[in-house]
Amino acid sequence: MIVSIHQPNYMPWLGYFYKIANSDKFVILDTVQYVKGTVANRNKIKGINGEEILLSVPVKLSEGAYQHYNEIAIDYSHKWVNKHLNQIKNSYLKAPNFKIIYPEFEIILKKKYENIAQLNIEIINWVIAKLEIKTKIFVTSGFEKDFGTSNAQNINICKHLNGNKYLSGHGAKKYNDPELYNQNMIELIYSDYQSNPYQQINGDFLPNLSILDVLMNISIVEIKEMLNING
Repeated sequence: MIVSIHQPNYMPWLGYFYKIANSDKFVILDTVQYVKGTVANRNKIKGINGEEILLSVPVKLSEGAYQHYNEIAIDYSHKWVNKHLNQIKNSYLKAPNFKIIYPEFEIILKKKYENIAQLNIEIINWVIAKLEIKTKIFVTSGFEKDFGTSNAQNINICKHLNGNKYLSGHGAKKYNDPELYNQNMIELIYSDYQSNPYQQINGDFLPNLSILDVLMNISIVEIKEMLNING
């Protein structure tokens, strides 16, 4: 039983969904400290001239630096929703899947959310449904249980879900304690995702953009092949 865990990022990249698709159970970690200036509330798309465009959701840090993802309010005093939608429309109007993807994403973005976790989870669940990923999804705020922090948190979540393998991203390698996982009889494994080029509009290929770029440019069948999703 493979378990993977990740914070709810804004419009995550394809590697995020690769980890979900290659797990039996995926846990959205919305009860950990929000980190300012990260993909927690921002991500990149490809502009009409082939440039990277960073889309950021403004948030309110009223309680300082120690708020959790599900405590970070979105700042709707800024007109960011229309700005994001206009930039997405301008960038992908000529993309093969624009007429399908844009209206669906527009509906999501035009809803109002209490916090950044709610918005991000709505987008993540939408993508999971589009790609027909069968992995069971959990959100830590729904457990109403303290799993601890760092390696202990991941191990305790795996145990809670009867997982015997923990699928980690390579970015967490320097933080992982292999011996601790071994002591708890949980096999620590790493994602083998490769960021391979796909057909993009607007010039030369740019890697590691938001999942929105992938959805706009190539078919669901092609994306599922990239994620090793069968059927």
